[in-house]
Amino acid sequence: MNQQHGCCLWIRGDNVKLSRNSRTAVQPGEIAVTSVDLICCPYDSGRRNWRCGLGPKRILQQGAVARIQSGGTGVRLVEIETQVSYETELSMVFEAQRQIAMKVSKAREQGRLPLVLGGNCNTAVGGASGAGGRLGVIWFDAHGEFCTPETTESGFLDGMGLAMMVGRCWRNVLSTVPGFAPIPETATALIGVRDLDLLEGRDLENSAITKLRVEDIRAKGVARAFGPFLEKLAREVDQVYLHVDVDVHDPGEAPANFYNAPGGLRADEVRDAIACIGQHVSIAGGGIGSYDPSFDPEGKTAEIAVGVLESLVAARGTAC
Repeated sequence: MNQQHGCCLWIRGDNVKLSRNSRTAVQPGEIAVTSVDLICCPYDSGRRNWRCGLGPKRILQQGAVARIQSGGTGVRLVEIETQVSYETELSMVFEAQRQIAMKVSKAREQGRLPLVLGGNCNTAVGGASGAGGRLGVIWFDAHGEFCTPETTESGFLDGMGLAMMVGRCWRNVLSTVPGFAPIPETATALIGVRDLDLLEGRDLENSAITKLRVEDIRAKGVARAFGPFLEKLAREVDQVYLHVDVDVHDPGEAPANFYNAPGGLRADEVRDAIACIGQHVSIAGGGIGSYDPSFDPEGKTAEIAVGVLESLVAARGTAC
């Protein structure tokens, strides 16, 4: 069913089959992005329009569509609606990932850039699954999102998103997400991390994931900090999926959610990093997550989130 929403098109419902090795996407260098799918998933911990689930709507209200269109890029809005027979947090979260994977795959088939506006960060697992091909992942976050059911101190499912992405937990249910395959840790980077659980920190340190902390970026500058990893990544993958948890930013500039951690990146540093990534490797898609508007009464973070979307659009297809 299609529903008009202002100058854009809302789309619900697509059935798409894909696999990690299938050629579902426009390949690097084949087409410049002229249109974007903003895939809205307004769920937090399986609950619709609650807490961070209100973030996608607030970002749209900040003028995301008009801002992207002002650069000559068409925008289509796509809504995620989970449909499960028995509603639990787990069933809703993994159904959302399935739906996102199908929407992202459809966008890629049509030569559109998929950008996910998610409540939780684990929506990135669906986004990367839908992208297909030889894929790397670059994840911006104040937190590791690297807990597993065995190591978590809080039991918070969204603290496991990156661990899911690289195949450290929930492997059986993730096999039901179309296109899911663990991303190699050597093709994964975590940017801006500064707040970790004890066992999470141990596992992250012992992993093959590249960690770029705020102090690394400040000491070297964006290009020198990112360069070695991106040069290696460009030899190993065809494209990359970018995920930005808005709490990667310093909360003094961009208050994001209950889990705000001081000492984050500035908005210009995040935008410069996205531009740098796009110069090295083709961007298959990306997303934003974990934005709770109740912590942002002045709309500063919503404005920064729109800037992130603009940066993702601008960086797409600039790889040499």
